[in-house]
Amino acid sequence: NGLQAKESFFDDEVVVEIRRAITQQAVETKSVPLSWFALELALEEKAEGCEVLTLETCEEIASQLSVKDLQDALEFLHNCSLLLYYKEQNVVITDPQVILNILTHLTVAFYKLKNGKHLERMPHGVSQVEFDSFTKNAIITFHFFKELRTGPELERKILTEEKLLQIFQDLLLAVKIADRAQDRFFLPALLPTVSLEEIHNLRKQHILPPPLVLLFMQCDECSTPCGCEKTQCISPCGLFCASVVKLLSIGWTFDEHSPTFSNCITLHCN
Repeated sequence: NGLQAKESFFDDEVVVEIRRAITQQAVETKSVPLSWFALELALEEKAEGCEVLTLETCEEIASQLSVKDLQDALEFLHNCSLLLYYKEQNVVITDPQVILNILTHLTVAFYKLKNGKHLERMPHGVSQVEFDSFTKNAIITFHFFKELRTGPELERKILTEEKLLQIFQDLLLAVKIADRAQDRFFLPALLPTVSLEEIHNLRKQHILPPPLVLLFMQCDECSTPCGCEKTQCISPCGLFCASVVKLLSIGWTFDEHSPTFSNCITLHCN
């Protein structure tokens, strides 16, 4: 009971230490200029209809509000989840829905192409190899991504494909695949999922090798991690895909010719 612990009803040393640590965190305060919050409102108003600003535009608004420490202000607002600030990309996003909209469009395009359906505007100049790599393994080239991209002209001018792919990498949504010919990016979260039963069948057929398992399972009945053979287990796809992206970013590779899913990927440690 946290309330009892707060009132020192427990003498357990561990509880006392936890209470002390939580209390220290709870009383920490940071004094910030009121102008920082005025800046957040001004940036949001300026970006209305596009939701994306360059750092130069932010500097102009900060100057009007007499905000001298713009970098600190943007980092504070970013940490408070009031906006997204990417210094290296020279971009401020006032509404994360922009990123979600782009990902949604990319996901819809992936499944339409994978299922043989036509898009409203088919990408031009995309080779069959690029097309197959995207629809099979969710590996997209820079050129293919640029052709699939939609959205307001101003948004695309500020948030270019290069910057967007870098943001995807920062968010562990994508990883760059080493390729001398062209830049290719793997987005595992786009891939469909596969049932545990189907995974077992693929392994029995030796289509999938014996795994070094990253196990993210939770039994529906006992709500505790387990290694049971139940087909109805919980696998946090986002965490699994982020783990895959992280491993690939530090030198691991995966076999593009083996079955690949958002919850089952064969990786090789080099």
